[in-house]
Amino acid sequence: MPTVSIKSLNKQFEVNKNEIIYDALERQGHELPHGCLAGSCGACRIEILEGAENLEPASSMEENTIGALKTNYERLHGRGSAANKIIRLACRAKLNGDGDLVIEPFKI
Repeated sequence: MPTVSIKSLNKQFEVNKNEIIYDALERQGHELPHGCLAGSCGACRIEILEGAENLEPASSMEENTIGALKTNYERLHGRGSAANKIIRLACRAKLNGDGDLVIEPFKI
């Protein structure tokens, strides 16, 4: 079974194939920051440190929210500062079942 690890907490959570990351962690007693849980507010943003290839592609709503988050991040931290960051929304991102993931909550 694939896992999602939160690097700074040194915690690992089992995730079912096609299960939403937020739901899997909450089911196991860990609640990530969140807001709408629909993919539009961006409060549940996570940075993918390892295993991005093990995620299902982002929906257009998630892509739009991520784009806005990266724009805001670059406004605060300088142009190009978000270029190498892989950001996803925990309330929308799903593992495709092929491997593990290492994440951190993404702070702007």
